[in-house]
Amino acid sequence: MSDRNESHARLWIQDRDSLGNAVDHRLIEAAHRVWERARLVVVRYLADDTEAPEIVEAAVYSASRAMNNDEGIELFDAYLLRSVAREAVRRLRRNRRIRYMDGTDLARLAGAIHTTNFERRLDETKRIEVFRACMDEQGRTLYDLRVVGYEWRMIAILTGYSDAHTAEVQFGKKMARALERFRMKRDF
Repeated sequence: MSDRNESHARLWIQDRDSLGNAVDHRLIEAAHRVWERARLVVVRYLADDTEAPEIVEAAVYSASRAMNNDEGIELFDAYLLRSVAREAVRRLRRNRRIRYMDGTDLARLAGAIHTTNFERRLDETKRIEVFRACMDEQGRTLYDLRVVGYEWRMIAILTGYSDAHTAEVQFGKKMARALERFRMKRDF
């Protein structure tokens, strides 16, 4: 059997949907006409055609219910292809959220993060605490405002400096003094 016939054999649509309603035969015929294109659409989004028969079947049943609700479908082929593409995209998004990993890989990754990044972040946090301790009160205020994201103009207003440039220059001087004190400490 050729690949084309084999893939067509995978598509089987019942005359009645899951609710027991009769399915319009024009939709079943349209599904068989667009099967190859629908399968390629599923492959395009999901990189595999194993879910293609299920998606096409669901699209046919949905279209049949829409026709029973007096919604006119003029172009069965286009309607089915659009429904298949929409469902394939929905499944792609759902599958992107879920990533299954082997337990050993997770343990290895967790161990690597734990030993390297966590210890590095602790060291950096400790250095920043020691560096902040080397600043005077005005320097800590300027530093904190800058870390939070305030611009120099607003920092000048909040701290009582005449303009943004003055606040920035004073900040530089205070940081230079704090850095000298920090280097004198033998802890690091």
